Amino acid sequence: MFEGSIVIGVTLLSFAIWLHWNERRGWAHESLDDDLDHRYFASRLRSRRWVHLLFALCGILVIVAAFAGPGRVWIGCWMSVMVALLVIMVLAGVDAFRTLRYQSKKKPEIRRQVFEQDE
Repeated sequence: MFEGSIVIGVTLLSFAIWLHWNERRGWAHESLDDDLDHRYFASRLRSRRWVHLLFALCGILVIVAAFAGPGRVWIGCWMSVMVALLVIMVLAGVDAFRTLRYQSKKKPEIRRQVFEQDE
């Protein structure tokens, strides 16, 4: 159980670092064309920074639980991980809603670009 917890904890930490690095560097298909894009990406970066921090915190808590072994600390760490993962799910829902609003505002601009290319 100790080794499995270490693997899970290191995986969560690595995942948080990888996500944060990609978010800061930018994903391959993204481009900042106008003010709407800049505002959306800045807002998304702030929100996702919290998600990355929570993933890293979960990794640290899992590693602490591995070293603590069965007992009160172990239960507290795993309960905290569960709550943090639920918070991450709520933040993911908020992020999905933000992205939906952004895309609905972006549609007229995309249509305009497509129609200009057809002419």
